[in-house]
Amino acid sequence: MRVEGGKKLRRQLSSLKGDARKHIVKAIAAGTNEGVRVARVLAPEKTGRTKQEIHAEFRDDGMTGIVEVIDPGADRADKDRAYSIEHGRKAGDHGTTPGSHHVHRTREYLAKKNKNRVKRAMRMAIKEAAGRG
Repeated sequence: MRVEGGKKLRRQLSSLKGDARKHIVKAIAAGTNEGVRVARVLAPEKTGRTKQEIHAEFRDDGMTGIVEVIDPGADRADKDRAYSIEHGRKAGDHGTTPGSHHVHRTREYLAKKNKNRVKRAMRMAIKEAAGRG
């Protein structure tokens, strides 16, 4: 799950100076950290391993927030395990299982909230940059 804007928006935001950007970075961090909390609540809890692996990753000086379910550098077996938990198993030695879809439900739940959070931060940044904040 990513909390970020489009390419044009990122170019415009990168031209903002430090004080104006702080509102947007703060909003993205809050949305991403909330996504981590919600995904951990919705994740299945058999061993607790899935919940522990969910974490936030920030890039582009805080302008991109990513909720990672598993480390990208993990080995193939761990990635397969995480994928089968999210989407279920259709066939194999262990039978079939339904997926938990905790990441998808987190994305659906927070999409509108994060969009409005970034809009509010942009309004605050614009007011501050214009000298009215």
